Amino acid sequence: MAALGRGVLVAVILPLVPVLLFGIPLAPTLALIGSGLVIEYGAAPVGLALGLSPLFVFYVLMCTETGIFLGLFDIFDTIGHTYEPAMRFLEKSRQYVHQSASVERYGILALFPGVVLLGVYVNAPASWVLGWREDHALLVTLAGYCIALIITISLTTGLFQVYLPGLVLP
Repeated sequence: MAALGRGVLVAVILPLVPVLLFGIPLAPTLALIGSGLVIEYGAAPVGLALGLSPLFVFYVLMCTETGIFLGLFDIFDTIGHTYEPAMRFLEKSRQYVHQSASVERYGILALFPGVVLLGVYVNAPASWVLGWREDHALLVTLAGYCIALIITISLTTGLFQVYLPGLVLP
C-alpha cells in the first residue's frame, strides 16, 4: 500500500488543493479525476462539459497522469525487488536493452508517442522493465501527454463554442 502513496498524493490530493483554496466545485473535480484515471487525456471534454476552466482541467489531468505514472512505477519497483520471478524477468529485459546501442540511447523517446497511442498504463511499466530512469521516463511521458492534452482541450473548447455556445468560457 505504501507504494501507492506518491501516486495518490499527486493524482488525487494535489488536484483538490485548488478546490479548497479557490472554491472550485468538488463534484466536477472528482468526476474529472475519476475520468482521468480511466481515459487519461480523453477526460478533458468531461471536465470542460462540467464547467471547469480549461487551465484547471489541464492542471488536474497533468496531476492525474503524473500520479498514475509514479504509482505504477512504485508498485513495479516494489514487486521487482521482492518477487524472484519478476527480478529474473527484469534482469533479462535490461540485458536486452543493453545489447542494442540505439535502443539504449534512443529507446526512451518511444515513450513520447507511446503515451498518446497507448497511455501511461503502458509507459510506466515499459520504462521500469527496460530500466530507464524514473525521472527521465516521466519527463518524456509528460511531454507527449502535455501536447495531446493541449490539443484535446483546444479542440474541445472550440467545438463547444461552435455547437454549445456559452457552455465553456474561453
